[in-house]
Amino acid sequence: MSRRASAVRDRCLELERVIAGQARSGSLGLKDALKLFEELLPNARPTSVRAFNSLLNVVSRAQCPSASELAVSLFNRMAHSCCNKVRPDLYTYSILIGCFCRMGRLEHGFSVFGLIIKTGWRVDDVVINQLLKGLCDVKRVGEAMDILLRRMPEFGCRPDIVSCNTLLKGFCNEKRVEEALDLLHTMADDGDRSCTPDVVTYNTVIDGMCKAHAVDRAEGVLQQMIDKGVKPDIQTYNCLIHGYLSIGQWKEVVQRLEEMYARGLHPNVVTYNTVIDGLCKAHAVDWAEGVLQQMIDKGVKPDIQTYTCLIHGYLSTGQWKEVVQRLEEMYAHGLHPNVVTYGLLLDYLCKNGKCTEARKIFDSMIRKGIKPNVTIYGILLHGYAAEGALADFPDFLDLMVANGISPDHYIFNTVFCAYAKKAMIDEAMHILSKMRQQGLSPNVVTYGTLIDALCKMGRVDDAVLKFNQMIDEGVTPNIVVFNSLIYGLCTVDRWEKAEELFFEMLDQEIRPDIVSFNTIMSNLCKEGRVMEAQSVIDLMERVGVRPNVISYTTLIGGHCLAGRTDEAAKLLDSMVSVGLKPNILCYDALLRGYCKTGRIDNAYCLFREMLRKQVTPGAVTYSTILHGLFQTRRFSEAKELYQNMIKTGKQWGIYTYNIILNGLCKNNCVDEAFEMFQSLCSKDIHPDIVTFNIMIGCLLKSGRKKDAMDLFAAIPAHGLVLDVVTYRLMMENLIQEGLLDEFDNLFLAMEKSGCTPNSYMLNGIVRRLLGGGDIMRAGAYLSKIDEMNFSLEASTTSLLISFFSREEYKNLAKSLPEKYHFLEEVNK
Repeated sequence: MSRRASAVRDRCLELERVIAGQARSGSLGLKDALKLFEELLPNARPTSVRAFNSLLNVVSRAQCPSASELAVSLFNRMAHSCCNKVRPDLYTYSILIGCFCRMGRLEHGFSVFGLIIKTGWRVDDVVINQLLKGLCDVKRVGEAMDILLRRMPEFGCRPDIVSCNTLLKGFCNEKRVEEALDLLHTMADDGDRSCTPDVVTYNTVIDGMCKAHAVDRAEGVLQQMIDKGVKPDIQTYNCLIHGYLSIGQWKEVVQRLEEMYARGLHPNVVTYNTVIDGLCKAHAVDWAEGVLQQMIDKGVKPDIQTYTCLIHGYLSTGQWKEVVQRLEEMYAHGLHPNVVTYGLLLDYLCKNGKCTEARKIFDSMIRKGIKPNVTIYGILLHGYAAEGALADFPDFLDLMVANGISPDHYIFNTVFCAYAKKAMIDEAMHILSKMRQQGLSPNVVTYGTLIDALCKMGRVDDAVLKFNQMIDEGVTPNIVVFNSLIYGLCTVDRWEKAEELFFEMLDQEIRPDIVSFNTIMSNLCKEGRVMEAQSVIDLMERVGVRPNVISYTTLIGGHCLAGRTDEAAKLLDSMVSVGLKPNILCYDALLRGYCKTGRIDNAYCLFREMLRKQVTPGAVTYSTILHGLFQTRRFSEAKELYQNMIKTGKQWGIYTYNIILNGLCKNNCVDEAFEMFQSLCSKDIHPDIVTFNIMIGCLLKSGRKKDAMDLFAAIPAHGLVLDVVTYRLMMENLIQEGLLDEFDNLFLAMEKSGCTPNSYMLNGIVRRLLGGGDIMRAGAYLSKIDEMNFSLEASTTSLLISFFSREEYKNLAKSLPEKYHFLEEVNK
């Protein structure tokens, strides 16, 4: 042997000893394994296969995302470089099968298995168990069962407890708990000791039962477990506790915790976290706090998961102050929020319109060295979209890419949808191009959003083109896409194409439902296109969808909105003829139509018909008919109706009472209105600012200034804020009484309170001041009209011209703002 060959052999022996020693002691890590592999590769000898196996095993089990892929790559290098020196053995191929199974490449795993059979090696349960796990992981538990019962005996290999437990977990993951239970009974009743159920077996089935909300049956499995002499462990109780929490049975959770202590088992941090998480998800955060205290008292230290669960609970109930306190407590215990914790905080802030605060937390997260994931970016982008802060999108997307995060479909769709909904089609199409550049194809959400936006913009031809492009690219339209396009076609009277699309839906086994049609009809009616909406009914019948009560109610409302009450009444009759019973919403829609067009006799007749047909009137019904009766001065009928309404004993809302009070006031029944107002306050029916405005206006008009002032002063005590109507009523009265300094002071107080005057108020003030001859003040308030870019009302302009056409006032026009000096020239 040459000196060089001897040196290579010695180096190989040394490396093999180092690898064997570190592997036995468990000190061999990924970094060392990769280094030793590179050193062993050029020095390998036939017996080096054991050393290679140790290295491949360490690499394949390393805690990194691509460990299995890396191990396969190393195997390929070994097979290529050492093909004449090192032959893989059964253990090598077993490692390789495990890698392929974890990678989800089962076809390669079975190819390696075939190579083992072809080589003539005896297959052991370790190899087959990896294939079983691989099949179960991809929900092919039926094939795994076939291997367990039929193929393993054919290879002279007996299933062991690992084989059976793997299959049990597969059944439970697929929610096939009955089959899992059957297998458990087979294992328990079989005399084969190699498959006798152990604690892992029972825990697997109990967990599966609990996740299927069959906690009572899980209890039965627990009893079988005890009867067979298998002692429950902490994991057993953790599964049961999680099951009880998922169905809200808190009492049983407490009992199980006590039972654990009685059996000498001490709940661990997982147990407590399970309980705290369940309570927080049920919004029982105060109970969760109690469990946290018990956890600390028992000497179990809360971890980041504990605090994250609590923070989630606080956020779900809007308790931001408590969130801040828990975060401070975490830091005090040496714990730091992780990416999940930050995600919860950001999600809460964004959903509550606080994206600026969310961005500050996001920036602090990066400064603390916590790398945001794609979910974090998605939360912030969705928040920006909800607030309409679209200008922030480009920079934020660039930041995301710069930080090594590739936008996914959700990210692109969020940005795309935000642009499309704002009709910013050019920007949306730019995002679409960017998406394709990243190697992502538009999905059904992307196309659906674009088609919907184009239809709403009236670009229906473009929407049809995108629909066809979507199909050409192999993206299958869903019911949302069809509904958007059909709606667009209906708006441009392309009924044949809309009908064609409906039948295309049927061909694709997408059943157009009544909701689809009703939505289209509702949108058309809101746009005043009631005849097109009527055509939708005809289309429904042609494609075999029967209109329901909501369909008719929508159409009745549409006709009434267009003032076509006779057609609406015919529809109500036709409902009955097709076997549909009109409900309160149908009647309310037609009642509103009659009252709006002044046909109060028809409305009152319809109201009595409702009563005859035992359709119970609601608050909307009474409010509508009462408003109509008061408007047409049919006071006695209105009074009789509201008295009957009150006699029903039902609790009516303040909106209905406001209509009654307004009607009484306009019919000069001030005492009766004031008495009703006082009774409302005593009955704990809370008046709103509209109620106060009605009463203040009525009292001032009838000369009861003191009562009006008392009500004005009482508004804050009722937790209400004065609005522009309240101030207008009081100011007009002060002008009328000549209390102009008090009027000016009240106007200033209104502005300081944050209440902004509107055009109606300012025009009214100017007219009243002119009527009182106060030209200077009128000029000051004309300036306010100009400052706020309001227009003069016709009555104000007419009064100004009339006023300054009189000889005695012409010279006073100079007291007005300069733009009104032209009034000096009137009638010269």
